Amino acid sequence: MAGALCVLVCAGAVAVTPSGAAVRDPGPQDAYEESAARLAARLAGVRARLDGLYARADEKILDYAAAAERLEDAEEESRSAALAAERAREDAEDAREQAADYAAAAYMGADLSAALAWGSAEGPQEVLDRGAGLALIGHRRGSAVQVAGAALSAADTLSERAEAAEEEVRGAADDAADAKEAALEAVAEQEDALADITAEQSRVERRLARARGGIGASEQERDQALEQAETAAGSPRPGGAHSAGEAAGACTASGAGAHPNGRIPASALCPLPQAGEMLRPDAAADFIRLDDAFRDRFGRPMCVTDSYRSYPEQVRLFREKAAGMAASPGTSAHGRGTAVDLCGGVNRHGSAEYTWMAANAPRYGWRNPPWAQGGFEPWHWEYTR
Repeated sequence: MAGALCVLVCAGAVAVTPSGAAVRDPGPQDAYEESAARLAARLAGVRARLDGLYARADEKILDYAAAAERLEDAEEESRSAALAAERAREDAEDAREQAADYAAAAYMGADLSAALAWGSAEGPQEVLDRGAGLALIGHRRGSAVQVAGAALSAADTLSERAEAAEEEVRGAADDAADAKEAALEAVAEQEDALADITAEQSRVERRLARARGGIGASEQERDQALEQAETAAGSPRPGGAHSAGEAAGACTASGAGAHPNGRIPASALCPLPQAGEMLRPDAAADFIRLDDAFRDRFGRPMCVTDSYRSYPEQVRLFREKAAGMAASPGTSAHGRGTAVDLCGGVNRHGSAEYTWMAANAPRYGWRNPPWAQGGFEPWHWEYTR
């Protein structure tokens, strides 16, 4: 039965064919790695949509804030116009009352008959002068009443217009508030989708870690990665046997800070246990130590979606993402090899993973920077030493 000979090694990982050639049989590790890659692609797609939604939500929030400010101004103008109209009414009423008092006084006490004029000790001229003065005052009182009435009419018109403007602005503010709520709901929907995908990714990565541990490679790779980073950072562990130069040219030199942002050579970057991710040597060493503590707490390594970001990659993201959602090329903390973007629960503000990281990461030199706190970018962490 030589033709049917198949010797399985490592639980179905390797098969020996009749010709003697070893053929690797896809095992659970391959399936988990393929699944993790698909999830990473989905995660990137959702995050890109989320970035756009964040930008639109920010725009709607700013529109609402501007509309609310205009509404406040319109309300203040309406109150001022109403107060001016009330003062005009009071002035008009005062003018009418004074005119009425004058008319009554003139009616009761001003006898301008010809007999009184010729019989007066001062003669007719004094009486005529007094009559002329009273006529002038009457004319002015009448004019005052007319002016007060005109002012009252103008104030009423202004008040009506201010009220109409206030209602118009209030309608715009209500529309802006509705648009803001709709944008925030869309953001929440995508955040839920992101949370579902990252939770699934975490489950797959836990299985992947177990599969790698089954062949005895995972822990050895972690130890090697930490020793490489410590050596490159200038703080090798006593008795370390691993050569820092075994990672295909990576992590063989220090001095990452001497290179321009996004232009750090591979020799000055150290790999993390998370496949494809790299950081500056000291940042990598402390991140791996932090990752060990995270594993002790949650039973799985941290989920990393991004770490060092080259200058061309910064340019690409700056062009693709909405304004304000990516740093200007050459200024990103990712380009210094001192930042990571995390998933697996850390990306959700208030989660158990985020809360643990916020309390413990600073001991290892890592933190969610102040500008990213409060739920703005809970996934973004920077090295501060």
